[in-house]
Amino acid sequence: MKTNYTLHTHTAGFDGRNTPEEMIEAARTGGFKTIGFSNHFIVHPAIKKSRLYEYSVRGGYSNIYSANVDEAIAKFSEHYSVVRDLREKYSDMNILCGMEMDWFQYPEWADAVNYAVTRLNPDYIIGAMHFIDRGADGVLNVHDIKNADARESGRLLREYYQNLMRLAEFDWRPMVFRFNWIAHFDLPRKMGLRYDDMEAVALKALALNHVPIEINTALMGNRRYGPIGARARKIRQITAAGMPVLVVDDAHDVSRIGTSFTIVEKLAKFQNFYTDFNVLKQKIGIRSR
Repeated sequence: MKTNYTLHTHTAGFDGRNTPEEMIEAARTGGFKTIGFSNHFIVHPAIKKSRLYEYSVRGGYSNIYSANVDEAIAKFSEHYSVVRDLREKYSDMNILCGMEMDWFQYPEWADAVNYAVTRLNPDYIIGAMHFIDRGADGVLNVHDIKNADARESGRLLREYYQNLMRLAEFDWRPMVFRFNWIAHFDLPRKMGLRYDDMEAVALKALALNHVPIEINTALMGNRRYGPIGARARKIRQITAAGMPVLVVDDAHDVSRIGTSFTIVEKLAKFQNFYTDFNVLKQKIGIRSR
């Protein structure tokens, strides 16, 4: 069993380090038949009040944040044009235009992203939640939760998982799209933040609503996420609940493509875990050219 796709990737021009062509070459060398580009699509009118926006400006990757949807569309239109031009050169590869879109609860979000998806026509959309929305006061990133005092950190962490449950239950009927899967269901662990009971409840909400999720290998083996055996048990819980699951590398450079895929593949030999792209795309609605 070998995964033949890599769908959660980031490139230069956003917060990745390599060009789309360099990523394609690396995926091809690694034996992958499908690569999808999923740069961050994060639109919030107060996003530039986030502390992380200041860091992104200094780091040269502020393109991942947009204060309005037209700004985001302009960035992605240029990016997708480059990716689509590469399809002819690499005709032996299945090259997809995706995005990792942050979900927000501010009233205009749904109309804004409906408009964007209609204009951009992506092949798939990964749902993500990196922020807690504070409206006109800005947004709090999970990093901000870490910097709060113990009492406030616990409250914010609970709010984060409650919002993840709301995302799991979101009514997509008025939308022209739906998330193909959810990323980072255990994102707070990246910052060493744990709230096991709330994480379990949020995971159950995702399962009850049959929301596909990813197993992200970017930090596989990181002690904050727990030992690999513990992650294996979590994978089994997810698939046992009937949720479609896929493996991703969250690659921000060529060296990370396919990282630790073999570890997950060995741990997850059971139903609802998909390593073949042609099966996966039917299960979770990914388009392919």
